[in-house]
Amino acid sequence: MAIHLDVSQTKLHFVLEVAYRILAVVWLIKGFWAWADLTGVLGSGLHLSKTDFDADLSMALIFAILDLIAGVSLWMSWRWGAGVWFLVATAYGLLAIAAQSDFGSKFLGVLTLALVVIHLMRIFFVRAQPEKRLTIV
Repeated sequence: MAIHLDVSQTKLHFVLEVAYRILAVVWLIKGFWAWADLTGVLGSGLHLSKTDFDADLSMALIFAILDLIAGVSLWMSWRWGAGVWFLVATAYGLLAIAAQSDFGSKFLGVLTLALVVIHLMRIFFVRAQPEKRLTIV
């Protein structure tokens, strides 16, 4: 038995899909930008001979991978991709604000958390619509 929530019946279906696609492109650009920085295209890069990895470099490497995963999952399947993006964006935003060093920027962290809050508000308002259907198969 599966429960299907028919979101396609809401009036915001097309708008939500386009918004998720735009967000996916932005997150993919963010991920590729991080990789360009790590590989040395934009900055000093990650050198294999470097043995003293600091926390900023570790977080940059982890989020370079997670940003691409979140962007692709948001683009491919916006229903579960939004959850993956939510987790990655929340973690990035909180770490960028809480980090004492130069990991990310505080502005980008606040902007990311603002996008997360907008996403949560969107979920609340779409779920509050009485015209959606719940089907138990």
